Amino acid sequence: MKMSLVSVIYPVYNDSPDDIRLSMGSIIGQDYKDLEIIVIDDSTDKATIAALDEYRTDERVIIIRENGKNGLAQALNNGLKVAQGMFIARADADDIQDLSRISKQISYLKAHPEIGILGSNVNYIDAEGKFVKTRIFPENPDKISQALHLRNPICHSVVMIRKSVLDQIGVYDVDFKRAEDYELWFRADANGVKIANLQEVLLNYKMANAVKRDDLNWKLNLKLKKKYFSRNYLTESLIGIASVYLYLYTPKSVQNFIYNKLA
Repeated sequence: MKMSLVSVIYPVYNDSPDDIRLSMGSIIGQDYKDLEIIVIDDSTDKATIAALDEYRTDERVIIIRENGKNGLAQALNNGLKVAQGMFIARADADDIQDLSRISKQISYLKAHPEIGILGSNVNYIDAEGKFVKTRIFPENPDKISQALHLRNPICHSVVMIRKSVLDQIGVYDVDFKRAEDYELWFRADANGVKIANLQEVLLNYKMANAVKRDDLNWKLNLKLKKKYFSRNYLTESLIGIASVYLYLYTPKSVQNFIYNKLA
């Protein structure tokens, strides 16, 4: 394992070529250069495949082509199997990274060896790439442990994880598709892994559409909140469970309003 190498895990499924060029450009252009960029491509769209192939000339880019849609959790795990870095960075094909994202996270993790998982604040953008709002995530491990029982307090596509953490607690659970990240944070927290968020905006995050936040997503969120119900965070656990039930039984128009206001 290379000590300072960062393995960027970048799953793709028929994303638009324009989104790929923006997101890949923001990874290729990082001011931290000791990267391997592992693309797990599950696409059937020829334009998507061609857009990814444009990056084969960069020796840091590794493209793994999948046979059929296996889901995000399995794609991530397939990328982790070949990752050589001490640090694992997530990136998505429709989000745009700040060009100093990797270097800032590496600097923080090297200065704070007690932290195993690190995220950051993000700017939300709409489908046209226009700024919507900034989301500020809880900063320190205690606040994140508490917030977990209310809502997901970490943005998956800007997270960096020590490879040693995944060796300790395991990789993504494929039974929790659409909530594989939330499950991993709960499991990490339950195993004593400390999680933090840099209080800087290091990502432009494209807001999820209805497909990405369907009822399955919320039902799995509910399952997680019940599984990791905490007497230490009794109020948060009860509110978190009640809020999912309330959300599931409201009309879609109201769900969209809540998401746009509270995401």
